Amino acid sequence: MRYAQVLQQWRYHYFNKCVALFAAIFLINFACAAQAPLPSQPEMTWPQDLQKDPALLTEFGQLLTKLKHDVQFPPPRGQSRLLPLLPESTIIYAAFPNYGDAAHQILTIFQQELQRSPVLRAWWEHGNLATNGPKLEDSLEKVYQLSQFLGDEIVVSGATEIHQQPSILIVAEVRRPGLKDFLQQMAKNLADKSKSPVRILDVEELATAKDTRPAQELAILVRPDMVVAALNVAALRDFNSRLERNNREFSATPFGQRVAQEYEGGTTVVGAIDRRC
Repeated sequence: MRYAQVLQQWRYHYFNKCVALFAAIFLINFACAAQAPLPSQPEMTWPQDLQKDPALLTEFGQLLTKLKHDVQFPPPRGQSRLLPLLPESTIIYAAFPNYGDAAHQILTIFQQELQRSPVLRAWWEHGNLATNGPKLEDSLEKVYQLSQFLGDEIVVSGATEIHQQPSILIVAEVRRPGLKDFLQQMAKNLADKSKSPVRILDVEELATAKDTRPAQELAILVRPDMVVAALNVAALRDFNSRLERNNREFSATPFGQRVAQEYEGGTTVVGAIDRRC
């Protein structure tokens, strides 16, 4: 019964925010790691561990309570500076806050609780978690470092525009210099693991870059004001051209106007599909 009560409390007070948090983390990692294979994942045995160990269940309950009260999530946003920049033919839209600070808070609290609780520490250092746990902590720390370069929103869009092929974009504002060097170092660290290369370009390099169609690779454009990830150079070049022309056509479409309405009054996560297509 206590196990069910703890999970129910987690579900109602924390689940939605954490789903959005990990979705945003996944998107940021996708923009950095391309198609690099994930390390072997630990078996999902922790629910059984909680049921078998009342002391561990108690510690988890205290951990979740601390996370609930101490983690500060990003405030709602009343508008999006990125939405108007998208292609007019956008048919899929998803927007997330920059959860980097929240992820860092969660990691810090979890590490503090590991130091405080021998029960949690023994569980975290047992079996597959002993191998994969530090990797997860390292990934969250890198996500936090990356998030410090980005603005308060990350937008993912899907459009059918270039040669009638789906064009996926991940867009965020850049709030401080050094992002290109940071991404290049991350790409270098992942080079041996990735089956598909990551191309990181500035505006000058984009002008002369050759597309590798039909093969797909992750291409990232780092501008002083914006970072954009796509699955080919052609999509980056098209988006950059729209920025240079100060194109705002998506805001005038019925779909763009409908999505913009979702920001009115404040929102955190937005997801929409144009059902007319």
